[in-house]
Amino acid sequence: MERVASRAVSVRNGTCVSRSFRSLISPRIVRCMATNDRINHTMNDCEGFGMDRRMLMAAIMSVVVGAEVVPGARAEEQYEAFFGTAAPPTSYGGYGGNAEEDAKYTFEYPAGWKPSVPNKTEKGTQGIDCRITNPRNKGQTITVITFGRAGEDNKSFRVTDIDVTIQGFAGADYDLQDALSMESNRVNTEREIEGSMYYDVEIDSPDVTYLVSVTVKYGKVFALFVKSPTKSFTADQEKLRHVVETFKTL
Repeated sequence: MERVASRAVSVRNGTCVSRSFRSLISPRIVRCMATNDRINHTMNDCEGFGMDRRMLMAAIMSVVVGAEVVPGARAEEQYEAFFGTAAPPTSYGGYGGNAEEDAKYTFEYPAGWKPSVPNKTEKGTQGIDCRITNPRNKGQTITVITFGRAGEDNKSFRVTDIDVTIQGFAGADYDLQDALSMESNRVNTEREIEGSMYYDVEIDSPDVTYLVSVTVKYGKVFALFVKSPTKSFTADQEKLRHVVETFKTL
């Protein structure tokens, strides 16, 4: 802590401010402003210049309150990157994660959420390529589904009607089925990233809210599903939407 060698007083725009008072404004020593000896020294200096004691106390308190806003500010949400390989079921057992090598898609998810490895059956029958869960709210999950056109070699998947495509995914997701049957609102948007179209869908229902993003690359469909209980969606929507906003193929 810097010692105040001089308590000489300067006057700026009619306001009395001592050097000792200016030193107290430093963030490193702002906690010391409430000590009686320094406050009293500052008051005595400024009273000599006709500054009202109550005015000075109000000024000191405003500095204390203003300075404490910074330490109390909310830290920005932290995220981790996920890289998915979209490999076939026969290669599964361990895949995806934070390694960019051979990755086919990526997105960012909230730090602290836990990735899990889908088994070969989930991959083979449902196309699940990754699953990430919020350990503090297990109803909040991120799932990516990838697949090509079965039985049609050298033909790529195409999204011609996003609503029909979403209905097709619902066959393997009972929560999505319920959300579609009871939806209270739906918002469809499109965006383009590096020449690829992304079809984003928000599905609101009384119990569950879905954020979905679908795109096509390498002859495959890549579908991201971010699911949350509706009651907790509003509070967490910033980080949930961030997942969709960062989702892209590589």
